[in-house]
Amino acid sequence: MRKLMAATAAAGAALMIGATAGTATAAAVSDPKPWNQSVAGAHGSGTMTTVWGDEGGTVTAKGKLTVTAPKGCYTISVGVGFIGKPRGPQIWHKSPQKQCGPGTLDITATIGPATYWDGPWVTICKDGDTRDACKY
Repeated sequence: MRKLMAATAAAGAALMIGATAGTATAAAVSDPKPWNQSVAGAHGSGTMTTVWGDEGGTVTAKGKLTVTAPKGCYTISVGVGFIGKPRGPQIWHKSPQKQCGPGTLDITATIGPATYWDGPWVTICKDGDTRDACKY
């Protein structure tokens, strides 16, 4: 009887471990949120999606960037904000892709993971722009 109880307990523990190991927490994905920006010499639009995980949200902005200026390089930057009054600190990350001179570019920028409470936002940056959103 003891051997049967021990075998049953061992089998039950193995099943529990197997069941736990096979269970994964699904990441929560936000509905795509549109973005649309214009600056002198360029405009862009697309969608932002946030994937929430254990360490916060990872935001990905995708879209098209159209440059009409005859000179200069443009990109997008995606940012989020943290709690603060009147507005908390913000973090931004620029896309590694650039459009230099007239043309249209499929573009993507990603930031995170971060636990944020404000945003996300997208802005268009021109090389040499000194705004915080365009530094990183």
